[in-house]
Amino acid sequence: MLIGNSAGALLFILGNAYVSSFSLYPSSIYYIVGIFGLLNVIITIMLFMWKKWAFFVFIWLAIIVFIINISLGIGVLALLGLIGPIILYLLMRPKWNLFE
Repeated sequence: MLIGNSAGALLFILGNAYVSSFSLYPSSIYYIVGIFGLLNVIITIMLFMWKKWAFFVFIWLAIIVFIINISLGIGVLALLGLIGPIILYLLMRPKWNLFE
């Protein structure tokens, strides 16, 4: 999650001019998704610090990005973004009592 979100955030924020030049979507959407990627990096660090609230924020960010993807017309592929929270839940469930 750290590597993927960091790379994605850098691509969307720093490479916005290049990516938006051949895209049908407004350039502001790339900044929004890039900021969400940076938030996910912070949330991931908080998860390593055993913070339960970070999991719930991660779920909300995934839902918001899912809604953005649906509104952009991505369709069924938007469901792939919900796989991460499901996997995270399955990994955290046995250790849930250790989170504060």
